[in-house]
Amino acid sequence: MAKMAARADREDDVLDFRKLERELAAAVEADHKYQRENDAKFRAIKQNVGSYEEFREIVAASHLRPLERKDNLQHMDRKQPWNVHATSQSDSDKTAQLQIKQDEGKLPRNGHEFARDWKRYCKTTTDKYNFVKKIGGGRLAEIFKNEISFGLLGEILTALNDCYEREDATLVFEVLDSLTKVGRFELSVDFLSSKESEAVKQLLTKLTNDFTVEIREQEIDSRLETLRKLYKVSS
Repeated sequence: MAKMAARADREDDVLDFRKLERELAAAVEADHKYQRENDAKFRAIKQNVGSYEEFREIVAASHLRPLERKDNLQHMDRKQPWNVHATSQSDSDKTAQLQIKQDEGKLPRNGHEFARDWKRYCKTTTDKYNFVKKIGGGRLAEIFKNEISFGLLGEILTALNDCYEREDATLVFEVLDSLTKVGRFELSVDFLSSKESEAVKQLLTKLTNDFTVEIREQEIDSRLETLRKLYKVSS
């Protein structure tokens, strides 16, 4: 019995190297994707793109490699998908994603982890709204103290406006206020699409209407007017 117990203890101590390998591969790929897209964002800025939609397209295509003279299309396998990132994941990738989902309940510590969890777990607008609520305004300012990824600000603002509830007015105001303190905020505001700018305008109007019930109108109007100027929207 003692030998069997000792053997069981040794088996429990054995590391699951395949699991670790999958987790490492997924983490490395997530890091490469983040760096690749971030580089594409800065290239787009230097190119002075004409619209936010064009900016998004450049970032979305950051994984594609331009054709070279030596590439012979006649001998290419036509069954190979042009954009492999748009195809279904392999079984190993799916397994890796399942492993990562075990950490879904953990709050992100920085902008990289926020962007990763935002894409992986926030599939609907409601998911995004609840995710932002769970983190809170103060923690968001800390997470994005260095910078907020281009495009992410607009997605957060849209989710807050689409799912806004009156009972969350104070929390939503704190989130909007905290976001103005993140790195590269002004640049991110400049890249908001017209739809995203309209979303924050509507959200500030909702807050004005709901806050005046409990707070003196002059006080709340002054606070919200400051946010309107920072987000560059008219009254």
